[in-house]
Amino acid sequence: MSAWNDFLEEVRQAENDLGHPREVWYRGHSDESWSLTPSLLRYDDWGNKEKNLFLEFTKTASVLFDKRGTDWETLFDMQHYWVPTRLLDWTSVMGVAIAFILHNDYSDSENSALFVLDPTALNRLSGREEVINIPEDKTFDYKTIYWDNRPIKLEKPIAIRPPHQSDRLRAQKGVFTVHGAIEGSFEELAQDCFRKIILSSDAKEEAKDFLKWANLDEYTIYPDIVGMAQHIKRKIL
Repeated sequence: MSAWNDFLEEVRQAENDLGHPREVWYRGHSDESWSLTPSLLRYDDWGNKEKNLFLEFTKTASVLFDKRGTDWETLFDMQHYWVPTRLLDWTSVMGVAIAFILHNDYSDSENSALFVLDPTALNRLSGREEVINIPEDKTFDYKTIYWDNRPIKLEKPIAIRPPHQSDRLRAQKGVFTVHGAIEGSFEELAQDCFRKIILSSDAKEEAKDFLKWANLDEYTIYPDIVGMAQHIKRKIL
């Protein structure tokens, strides 16, 4: 059996270990050593920096595009444009997560990692029985929950399903987890809700074939001028 087939079998086993959840999310890391840490939490005093980043982005972005309907939608824009947030990107399509690994992987000789998450089990840790739909759940307001800690202080990560307000979110079947107030890592706080699977360097050639057959290139996943340029570079060079 090939390394790629071994990897696929491990994915099946991971979903089996999680109890065959109704909904499964995936996240790919080019480097197997990277942790599940949102970009904002890599900074000291990140709670105050979060507010300053949000307010500055809101003020500055107002001259570039129309005001968003909710604070969540502004936060999703921040994540889209690489401003540090407490969000982690996931996808409901495994192939997209594999593409994230290989499209950003400049060292085929190194191992990478795929994370397999049961988002409903994750939310049960915080007393929620379902993935939270934004903005349908009017009680789940970004500033009220995470800045004011009302009605309760959410300590653990929460799974949310955003509106597909951008072409990228739509193409990537993008979803998010939102890190809570506890400083501990996602791995420590939600260890029973996910599995980590190594995508070995030996499996990557077949993984690339899989992406080609599934038409998961940079342009289909990043359907904008940046994705198109990256796709052309990879195709020709």
